Amino acid sequence: MNHNSLLTELIANLKLPNETKLGVKIPKKTLSDNTELSSNDKNIIKDVLKSIDWAYTLKPETINIPTFEDGVREYLEIAILQVKVKSLNKTKQLCRLLHSNIPYPTLLLIEHEQSLALSVADKRINQADSHKLTIEKQFDSPWLNQPLESVQQSFINDFSLSNCSTVSLYDLYSDFINKFNRLESAKFTGVYGGHQQTSDSQQVTAILEKLKSLETELNGLRNKLKTENLMNNKVKLNVQARAIKKQIKQLKEQL
Repeated sequence: MNHNSLLTELIANLKLPNETKLGVKIPKKTLSDNTELSSNDKNIIKDVLKSIDWAYTLKPETINIPTFEDGVREYLEIAILQVKVKSLNKTKQLCRLLHSNIPYPTLLLIEHEQSLALSVADKRINQADSHKLTIEKQFDSPWLNQPLESVQQSFINDFSLSNCSTVSLYDLYSDFINKFNRLESAKFTGVYGGHQQTSDSQQVTAILEKLKSLETELNGLRNKLKTENLMNNKVKLNVQARAIKKQIKQLKEQL
């Protein structure tokens, strides 16, 4: 059997106590038999999912970190799942489906041959149905392959419990999310931003969303400039582009 070396490295970096090991296989049928799933969801499970294991469970009894509840969020346990997929297609949709149907904050470790991807989601209690959780935002790493780029290696190295808060399971999971923000920030800064704090997580997420939006807008203006023939319109487009570049520069400085 070919073991995924990146997964092995990540698990080693996490330094999970032995008590957290669960190792429970979740049959695909358990997911696909859910009557609330759409036919499209069931097709994703059938076509994309190969196997799923509930590998580790982080809760007060296994990791000695307290739970967190405030009426909006409920962090009684963190599930770490190892997910094998048949191909690289539609994996984000599969991750969203899994995040939606697992009643705990979850770290997904997705394997395809020697490739590895990670996924987490900021989930809150559904105000219309307190038994359900709503995904506020999903965070997905790109597919990682050996040899890793420098920032990707920093991302894998950073995934250690020693680099996470022990105040509560919510703070620990927020640190997981922050590592995804650091990796995304590196697309704009060129470096893995280890200086970012857990308390900055929501602010950094908002900055990254704005940066992506501005980059898309800037690309749109550049495409218009390529086809615009009237000088007056070109001048206007260039002014708009410069203004957006200035905003992008200011936002990058906040990362």
